[in-house]
Amino acid sequence: MDEPLVALPIRSFRDPYRRLAGSYSPDERSALARALAAHTTGTVLRAGVTPHVVTSATEVREWALADGYRVVEDPPGGGLDGAADRAVRLAAGRPWLILHSDLPCLSPDEVVLALEVARSGERVLAPSYDGGTSALGGRGRHPFGYGTASFHRHLTAGPPPRVIASLGFLLDIDRPQDLAAAACHPRGAWLADRVAPLG
Repeated sequence: MDEPLVALPIRSFRDPYRRLAGSYSPDERSALARALAAHTTGTVLRAGVTPHVVTSATEVREWALADGYRVVEDPPGGGLDGAADRAVRLAAGRPWLILHSDLPCLSPDEVVLALEVARSGERVLAPSYDGGTSALGGRGRHPFGYGTASFHRHLTAGPPPRVIASLGFLLDIDRPQDLAAAACHPRGAWLADRVAPLG
C-alpha cells in the first residue's frame, strides 16, 4: 500500500498568532492554536490518513502523541522550509502532502482530492487567500519557499501543478477578520464551541 505522508508543521502553542495579539490574550491565542490544530489533524484522520506533526516544541509533541499522531522532529533553524523538507525525506518516495494547521473550514473531501493528485504523481498546490501556500504535495524531493507570496514561488518551483482553490484551503487564520469570517460560515461554526472566549 502506497500510504501517503501528510505532515503538519506546528511551531508552538505558546504565544502563537502574534498578529491577533491586539484582540486576544496569550491564553486565548494558545487555545485557538490547539483548537485549529485539533480540527485540521482530525480532518486528515477523517480523510483516512494518520497525520504526522512536525515540531520541536515540547507542548506540541505531547499533544500530538496523546492524540495518537506521529511526531517528526523539526530540524533546528530550518523554519517551515526545513520542516517540510524533513517530512518529504521521511516519505521516501511515497506521495506526501504538507498542510498548514490553521484551516478552520477544511473538509475531508478536500484532503482526499489533494492526496489523489499527489498519488497520481502530479504536484498539487493550494493557495491561501493572501497568496500563501496552505497545501503542497507530490512525490520525491521538492524546493520549498514558504513566506509572503509563497504560492507564486511554489507555482514555478517544478512541473505545472494541479491547483486547488477551495474554501477549506483558502481561509487560514492570520487576522481577527479571518477568525470572524470562519466562525460565520457553516464549516467554521465549530469555533464558537471549541474556543468560546474568542466568539
